[in-house]
Amino acid sequence: MSVAESSTVAALRPAVVLDSFDGPMGAYVHVPFCERICPFCPYNKVRAEEHLAQRYFAALHREIDWYVAERGVPFTSLYIGGGTPTLYPDELAEVIRQIPVSGERAVEVLPTHGTVERLDRLAEMGITAVSIGAQSFHDGVLHQLRRPHDAAASRAAVENALGRFALVDVDLIVDVAWEDRDAFPGAFIDDVRTCFALGVDQVSTYPLMRFGFTPFGTARHDRRREHAVLAQVTELAESMGYERRSVWTFNRRGAAPYTSITRRRFLGMGAGSTSYAGGDFYVNHFGVGSYADAIEHGRLPVARWLHLGRWGGAAYDAFWQAYSGGVDVEQLRQSYGQVVAAVARAGLAPLVLAGLLRRAAGGYRLTARGFDAYHDLERWVTYQLIEPLWAEMLTEHAALPCEETRARWVTPERARSGRAWSLARRLFER
Repeated sequence: MSVAESSTVAALRPAVVLDSFDGPMGAYVHVPFCERICPFCPYNKVRAEEHLAQRYFAALHREIDWYVAERGVPFTSLYIGGGTPTLYPDELAEVIRQIPVSGERAVEVLPTHGTVERLDRLAEMGITAVSIGAQSFHDGVLHQLRRPHDAAASRAAVENALGRFALVDVDLIVDVAWEDRDAFPGAFIDDVRTCFALGVDQVSTYPLMRFGFTPFGTARHDRRREHAVLAQVTELAESMGYERRSVWTFNRRGAAPYTSITRRRFLGMGAGSTSYAGGDFYVNHFGVGSYADAIEHGRLPVARWLHLGRWGGAAYDAFWQAYSGGVDVEQLRQSYGQVVAAVARAGLAPLVLAGLLRRAAGGYRLTARGFDAYHDLERWVTYQLIEPLWAEMLTEHAALPCEETRARWVTPERARSGRAWSLARRLFER
């Protein structure tokens, strides 16, 4: 069944959403289409079909136009994710043309799309940063993940991207259970070393998240082993001219950071995108049909609205600041007031005594132990808040018969229940 809109959400207009932002915002655009569904990936996606894509992009262009018409200044950045956004280069070019941006323009690239010709076209569109979804440079790991490419394609895409863009990021997946088996001993560390040796600007090292609603299903995590592996990567990074900039990312010294999730404020457009305004959190429809239907009827495609308010917004803000390695209390003061800043300092002070934080200009920075603690906290938040929300939203894929066959990878009833999400929904949802 479809996720129903509340009357409050249905009444939202672009001006209302934009007026809820308390400062400059980046733009995120989601393209949910894939030629093949990777079973480990929990993100909103459907199999690519031409008629569905045509309807989707027509709706997406309308949503973008609504917001751009209301906004008088450029977005600070643009990040286009998926799915596989590079499946549709003509539509991608139009999206980039539509959205005024003062900073970087970034897109996720499937390795098989990382050819010289395709990458040159992205550069001509104005793309300045790319994230190559290599996941590994070992065929055995890629087969385990059921990726639609081999190790040679991963490496070729990275090599082709270097020198063509201001920033090249490479995504790698690690599952320590696989690392400790005879099949893949040391594969992940070798993958990281390969990236460092190639000279990429950033390596994003994601631990495999086992969402219950994916075919990979739930599993226990060996957090101490994960800490040890990331410590190895940190040591390797320091020896090869890189540094740990966030919990899971490592940057070449002097390179700019690249991320979609730690923008302090961002407006999401497209099916399955989210927006964070400082005190308000919006979730667009996940179902391509539900998304397009809302826009075709002249409504914003927002399906969920959580009004976090001053304190909830500050907590959300501080959480994602910490992902990037610290908490800027001065920024919290500017956004939420002196009282919030004072409470934040009082609440974080014990973490300094515990050795998880150290004081720094404007606030605090995570220590090595702090990175480990945040790694565990991030997983808890993912399973208790993000997974149950996404599972609810993914039920929209069964709303229309034409989408039903494209959503067989997801079984929402197997998702974790998420008591924290139930509480958050009761407290904040409009």
